[in-house]
Amino acid sequence: MGSTDDKAARRGFTLVEIMITLAILGILVVIAVSDFRGLNEKYKVEAETKQLYADLMDARGRAMQRNRASLVQINGNDYQTYEDTSPAPDGDGELQNTDTLITNAKVLHSIAAGNISVPLSFHFNRNGIASVTGFIRFSSTATPDYDCIWIRATRIKMGQYNATGNTCAEK
Repeated sequence: MGSTDDKAARRGFTLVEIMITLAILGILVVIAVSDFRGLNEKYKVEAETKQLYADLMDARGRAMQRNRASLVQINGNDYQTYEDTSPAPDGDGELQNTDTLITNAKVLHSIAAGNISVPLSFHFNRNGIASVTGFIRFSSTATPDYDCIWIRATRIKMGQYNATGNTCAEK
């Protein structure tokens, strides 16, 4: 009977084994959480870029559809788009206090500019042609697939910022 009692005494885990297992699990959780935070930051920047892109495309389309300028104002962590309605009926291409606000957005990441000055005000004329050429980007330590928007007279494209060449590479 002595050998059966020895087997029963050896059946569980020791305290040291449990502590080692918990330490390994803790390390894995820390790694997973930090990776998740990095991915979350990346996706937030991409979402902000895509939303600004959509708002700029909407402003451009609105200008062509309604046959009046759409105005864009970007400053730090916010941007607005306006329909040029003042003075009536078709506006004057300049931002007035009485122009119609279309979009008012705040973003988490500050909006920086490549070769366009910020604070930035520009417009799309009745034909949808932008009054500036250059790119804007979201400042972040993450490296998302999309974090900049380049603007040409007749095109708006999303891309990835290249810090080495200070360019926005179209994707």
